[in-house]
Amino acid sequence: MKHHSFSIISDMKKLNIASGFLILLLAAFFESQGNIPSNSQPMRYDEISIVLGEDSGEIEERVARLLRDRILEKSNIDISIDKKIDSKKEEGLTILFGMPSHHALLADKFKENRIPELSDLEPGQEGFLLQQIDDESLVMAGYDNRGCLYAVGELLRQITFHFDHIMVPGDLDIRTAPAFEIRGTQFGQSGVAKRLAKVRDWTEEENQRVILDYALAGANIFSVKPGPMYDFIKSYDLMTQGGFGANTAPEIKEPAWLASESIGRVGYVCPSVPEAREYMLKKCEDFAKAGPAYDLVKFHGGDGGGCECDRCEPYGLTFIKLVGDMANIIHKYHPDTRIYFTNQKFDNADDNAIFSYLQEKPRDWLWAWGFGPGSDATTWQPGHRQTHRMDLFRYPGFGPYSLYPLEIVRQMPPQHKLVYYNEITHWKYAQHAYIQMYPRADKNGDLPPHWGHDIYERRPDQYLTMVYNRLTFYAWPRNYHRVFNDLMRYGVGDITHSSGHHDHFNQWMWQRLLWSPRTTVENVVDDYCKTWFGEEAAPFMAKAIFQLEENLEEIPGKPLPEKEGVLEYYNLVKKAGEVMPDLLMKDNWLWRMYMQKAALDRYIQLAVSEQMKLQEKVEILVATGLDGNMADQNLLEADELLKSGMKETNEMNSLKKEALLLGEESNDLFGVRNDGLYNLDHDFIGLGWLERQISRSMEAKGKERLELLRMIVDYENPGEGGFYDNLGTSDKAPHVVNGYPYDHGQPYVQQMLSEGNRPSQRSMHFTQDENQGVTLFYDNLDPNGKYKIRLTLVRPWYQERYDLRMNQKSESIYADDELLVKELELPLQMSDFFTFKIPKKATSDGELTIRFEKAPDVADGDRVKVEQWRNSGGWGTIVSEVWLIKK
Repeated sequence: MKHHSFSIISDMKKLNIASGFLILLLAAFFESQGNIPSNSQPMRYDEISIVLGEDSGEIEERVARLLRDRILEKSNIDISIDKKIDSKKEEGLTILFGMPSHHALLADKFKENRIPELSDLEPGQEGFLLQQIDDESLVMAGYDNRGCLYAVGELLRQITFHFDHIMVPGDLDIRTAPAFEIRGTQFGQSGVAKRLAKVRDWTEEENQRVILDYALAGANIFSVKPGPMYDFIKSYDLMTQGGFGANTAPEIKEPAWLASESIGRVGYVCPSVPEAREYMLKKCEDFAKAGPAYDLVKFHGGDGGGCECDRCEPYGLTFIKLVGDMANIIHKYHPDTRIYFTNQKFDNADDNAIFSYLQEKPRDWLWAWGFGPGSDATTWQPGHRQTHRMDLFRYPGFGPYSLYPLEIVRQMPPQHKLVYYNEITHWKYAQHAYIQMYPRADKNGDLPPHWGHDIYERRPDQYLTMVYNRLTFYAWPRNYHRVFNDLMRYGVGDITHSSGHHDHFNQWMWQRLLWSPRTTVENVVDDYCKTWFGEEAAPFMAKAIFQLEENLEEIPGKPLPEKEGVLEYYNLVKKAGEVMPDLLMKDNWLWRMYMQKAALDRYIQLAVSEQMKLQEKVEILVATGLDGNMADQNLLEADELLKSGMKETNEMNSLKKEALLLGEESNDLFGVRNDGLYNLDHDFIGLGWLERQISRSMEAKGKERLELLRMIVDYENPGEGGFYDNLGTSDKAPHVVNGYPYDHGQPYVQQMLSEGNRPSQRSMHFTQDENQGVTLFYDNLDPNGKYKIRLTLVRPWYQERYDLRMNQKSESIYADDELLVKELELPLQMSDFFTFKIPKKATSDGELTIRFEKAPDVADGDRVKVEQWRNSGGWGTIVSEVWLIKK
């Protein structure tokens, strides 16, 4: 019996041990997900005493004041900061704050409660402990100065704010440290915001606030110039990054010194000119001598910069040797500064030369290889890297994003690190953004393998992209979460590229993931929404942010007017504002930015819908006219409708007023506003083409008029026995056998092509300097039939800095080997149709090849000039649409 009892007790002990172990495992799991379940009620406090240690340093005291000030911004409670506990206070929360080595009371609290000491691994560098000891006391201990700062960030995220009190989780117990050594970004307003969104300048305090917002999220380094902001960053024991362009010298005008930059930009010198190289070394010495002791200095290789000339080839070797000399200069003045470079816009030969240089012997001056926009040899990104590592595609691994970082780490000597300079600030035409067109072939004719197509098939909604600049307000949780997880496993961290404050969510999420990379995207978004909008509004804002990401993408077969998510996003953000407490709403510039985006997206959706309705009315009039023997009255009425244009509905007018008011408020509150407010007037669907077609029809007679009008009501139909090909991106062009979608070679600007073009006329296939132009092949034709071909042709306008090398205006067209037209000049910006008879002998075998040929003087010149032409959007042949029509 005793034995039986002992057995039961023993089994119960085993069960308890197992249960306890399970609880610990669950707790660890939830903590890693950023979602620790609460087992007790939140504690209410209307009074806080922050107690520093007797030996607390200046930074600890500054961080304590930051905690006090951030709480008082949202809750009107009593907060004191002292170096001893006020024994007279019987209620409220006492926070023992600082580093235990500076704080005897805090160290005693560790011993009394058997709390393991903070160490280099528990929690780790820059880590902290945040633990509720009892109802009246909270331990807030940093491993170091930054750990104290990050503890403040965590506590602020844990607090629920009310007007006259705060709520703190009763079971608060977080011991954590960052996963990555380098966690940073750039900061500041963008020129686009000032120019297009018409925002006011930030004050010095607002710049400081942005820095601290990202630091409280986990950032530890910021790109900054010498001056007051550098001093401010260092006052919180945060790190700083400086930058130097190894061949950047806009002040030099000596022609013999100038570089051949990849797209022909000026302001750079050729490092292979001895005098220019010596000048840059002296310039670097002046930079180091006069500048502060940066923690990191980055040397960027391109975008812009670099030199394509034959003397520099391979430029990677020329560049890395120059950077080595410059690093030695910097270390003469600042021996602790760590040096890294980026290989932006380098090609395979450049990278391989750097690998060989690093492997040759130890390069003690170099800390890391920087991986930024244009650095990736396994993705086709804007910036037009000229060659790619096709050998790395044999096995996909985690996908194209991760292949080259792994190769860099494999090739570098082990003492060097890989650090990232990821670009998450542009929503289109950027490193991880939407592409505008499928990528062009590189210099070797290589294109991505089929299994990597998904990252190139993500395109911006074709109507939204007409309104919003590259630097517009947006949030991309799922895509950037995927990018982060594909890339970051190979590096020591990231100092992200940010060109403004429109990328607020993306940058904030990046800092949180650099702290805890296994956090799910749902938890990151929830954390963000609770932090910036409060608990009541957070569920609505979280759904809205995920919905926004869906709304921004082009969905084949579902144009913007059919996207229910646009109205859903508007309603969710509106609801979040309705439930948000006044204390959070009164100065919440961020919610106003999300709401502006909601109102403007909805306005654009309705504008496109109204234009489509107008087009439908015109098409009905034309169809009726066709049935009624092409009545002139119908055409006059259609022409009048188009000239009158789209009418703004009451809802549209209300949305515009709402967005304008929100924009004024967000600008007053924080100097931010949506650029789309001032760019809403567009011909979204190509009504200009329709108006021109109607006008031409009114002047035409008989068969010619009939054909013009039939194109209006049945545009793509080539007739019985015919074929239609739309030669854009993701469009149906089954007969194309050579060529690829035209990507413009630069961020798309409104003037490049007229908005009066139909969407299918605005996109095209092209070839560059290749001998074979765009080519279409047809088979199974009627050998006895007669055919003609109709083409939509247009050429883009170029900005001045690109136009100087763009001499292409014409192309020749062949049917098999029969010349249809020699050097036909293409219309500028506004497309037109060109029709040619196909010689009977070209189709007598049931097959036909339509071939375009570039003009002989196009892409004619030395290697450097041709490469600059290619890199800035040069085309040799180009075509938008093709109809093969059987007569």
